[in-house]
Amino acid sequence: MKTTKFFTAAIIVSGLTFTACGSDKKENAEAMDSTETEMYQSDLEANNQTEAENPTAVIMTRQYAMNDGTQINYDLNEEGVTGFEAWEPFNTLSYEMREIEKVNFVATNERINNWNGTIMSLDKTIPSWLKTEEVMEDVADIQKEYKELIAEKNASEKERKENLEELSEQFDDLREELTETIDEYIKVHQEAIEEYNEEAKKGKMDAAREEYNEEIKKQNKIADYKEKK
Repeated sequence: MKTTKFFTAAIIVSGLTFTACGSDKKENAEAMDSTETEMYQSDLEANNQTEAENPTAVIMTRQYAMNDGTQINYDLNEEGVTGFEAWEPFNTLSYEMREIEKVNFVATNERINNWNGTIMSLDKTIPSWLKTEEVMEDVADIQKEYKELIAEKNASEKERKENLEELSEQFDDLREELTETIDEYIKVHQEAIEEYNEEAKKGKMDAAREEYNEEIKKQNKIADYKEKK
């Protein structure tokens, strides 16, 4: 966005130079072209440097339409999923896990004590389409690690940091599993489209629709978690 602003401003100013006359017009235009290029290049390099220094800070939003018409909105960076439109506790914890890396030990402990409601509601608020056995197992592991972390209030600073690292690792495992789950939905959809196109090329449209509908049913088996009664 910053690059766009600089580039647009340079074009507007450059346009004003065409009102000059004779050699002044040419010199002004050449000078402005040079300034425009330098401004654009400098800003572009600054943005690229920021992304290179901290690529995880670049978060993209993706949308995906499920077979039943449900729209899925999720955020991700180069390490995987960072948030879901319909899963606020996960979004909160994702933000907190990034932020604790920036604060001191005392401030970190204060924040951790406020996570109870967020972490303990992960399993109750997760969207049904994400409920795979692996994802729910990772959620349970996070809740277990958090309980142990809170229970050891009198532990040394070193022990607390180690326990926090274990919680962070569990959260990374959850993010990885969520990313794989989304990829599985997309993979099934792509394969269904390929099956459809293969029959459609032969002019067999009814067969194409049947192939697509049969293949897309595999999405229904991805969320395989069985609620414990």
